[in-house]
Amino acid sequence: MAHHLPHINIRVFTVLVLVSLPLYALAALMVLGTGQAQLRDAFGIQLTDQAQQAAATVDSYMFRRVIDVSILARVPEVQAAAAAGSRVPLDVAKARETDTLWTSQPAATAARIGLLDVPASQFLRDIVNNDQVYREIIVTDREGRLVAASSATSDYIQSDEAWWKETFNDGTRGLVSVSDVLWDESTKSHAIEIAVPVTERPGERLVGVLKVVADARELLAVAAGVKSTTFGEAFLIREDGSIVFSQRGVGGQAQFFAADLFRERMKSYKAGDPQFRIAFSARDQGGRSYLVGVAPTQLGASYPHLSWLVAVTHAEDELFAPVRAQMWRLLAVFGLIAVFVLAIAMWFSLRLAAPAVGKDTHITEHPEVPRIEQDA
Repeated sequence: MAHHLPHINIRVFTVLVLVSLPLYALAALMVLGTGQAQLRDAFGIQLTDQAQQAAATVDSYMFRRVIDVSILARVPEVQAAAAAGSRVPLDVAKARETDTLWTSQPAATAARIGLLDVPASQFLRDIVNNDQVYREIIVTDREGRLVAASSATSDYIQSDEAWWKETFNDGTRGLVSVSDVLWDESTKSHAIEIAVPVTERPGERLVGVLKVVADARELLAVAAGVKSTTFGEAFLIREDGSIVFSQRGVGGQAQFFAADLFRERMKSYKAGDPQFRIAFSARDQGGRSYLVGVAPTQLGASYPHLSWLVAVTHAEDELFAPVRAQMWRLLAVFGLIAVFVLAIAMWFSLRLAAPAVGKDTHITEHPEVPRIEQDA
């Protein structure tokens, strides 16, 4: 007995294929969405790790620099200069006169009183000449009068400066003062000011203050060195969202592009673990979407006004480009399969619909059956 393939209804099959294609596409989109979410979470953790490493480097640099400055304050020449100056009674009128002359002619006034020729000044000048990070170093006595300097500064009396008051404290136990990144008029550069107390041996009596103006570029190069992608970069930012530094330069009062969302996320962590890390998505002013990872430095624990954080960004279109490329390839494969199956179905339908006539085919004619009429 001959067996024939079942007849394929091309219309029904076509409808089923056309209905299934959107389902395939929807399934692909669901898989893509799930994959993107998982990739976003995983890469968000990687970005926060990068931010935490950069933050740790910032901490290490700053604390090491503070230690270096504290060591300078304990050099015998520096201690001797501060102690000698503190033993001279304060003559307010003379100090103001010197300050007035100094402000108008700093180099000439410094030379006239011989301040730049003392051993401590020569030592500080050698430090500045051999380490370009140090732009200026000065030493004052207990009254805030200059007793040594690497070069002529913008003014003579320092006791009215905020950094001096903070470092001198109550005059019995000094504190370390570290400034934010600022523009230093004396050195014409963005700098960080570090001031430490100078004590006299024996007894460690507070006799003055030493201040270093350190070039900020070496510190900020830490952020500049973090590069996630072609369009990603790292930012050193404050808690209010203002930029301390980015790869475009010193931020000034510029705001981080995700400042609003960043501040909103910060609210839930403000009183929490200082080791927190956050990741979120945000769009810049041009509408480009970025994945952002943020981690805090530990400077704020010692210097509350330096609650800096490191934010590392990664363009999402770069991140998801391989996944989206695979989705389009998958949809293209689905389309090709559908076209191929439709072609096969049509071929089979045409074959089955054709009459089966051949040389071995016998057609048997049946005689007509006579019609029997019944009598009424």
